[in-house]
Amino acid sequence: MATGITGLPDYIERKGSLFLRSNHMNYARATLNSNWHQAREAEPKDFDISKTERRDLSKATYKRIGNVTDGSLPNTTYQDHAAQVSLKKDFQEQATSKPMVNLETFAHTNLDRDTGHPQRGFGSVLPRHHPEYNKHHLETTYGADYFPPYTYTPAPERPPDFPDNSWSYRKMHSQFTDTTDYRRVGWNTWADESGVYSNTVAKRTVFQPTNTIPERLE
Repeated sequence: MATGITGLPDYIERKGSLFLRSNHMNYARATLNSNWHQAREAEPKDFDISKTERRDLSKATYKRIGNVTDGSLPNTTYQDHAAQVSLKKDFQEQATSKPMVNLETFAHTNLDRDTGHPQRGFGSVLPRHHPEYNKHHLETTYGADYFPPYTYTPAPERPPDFPDNSWSYRKMHSQFTDTTDYRRVGWNTWADESGVYSNTVAKRTVFQPTNTIPERLE
């Protein structure tokens, strides 16, 4: 049998080759067929039916499983899972265990001692958080990018009893220019031309009436 460039057997049929295509008959070891490598891996057999003179189908081909030759068989899947109950005691809390640091010795513990290694980063003995580990970044984008160009003094906070006259700055629904508007209010359906609005009192408090006629014309 010829070999290829890589050194592997070449299974191409050639004149004078001993390679056979049959895979359902037993041949000698020198005769190569399509499953000759499987027959090599199956050896050694405890009972080879093709080599014994008296065939006995009641005998097993192998008297072992895998490489176990002492006659003992491995546990089944059920036996393996059922045996885990005996491992329960290994996971129970041990009453005799003593912590290295407790409440009494915590005050005397020196974790900042010089160990010859860096305190943080690569090569440190104990893992440590970054100095800004618990820092809360509460700054908003508006406060960081849109700040006033000039310094200013904020206005003082208004006292609780400060009068709220914001009602006087509202633009009320006009009784003269908005007569055909859908926002008509009131009990009457005709146009109300009194000129008195709900914020009239607040507007007179903020905007004091003045004399529109100059004194020199009186």
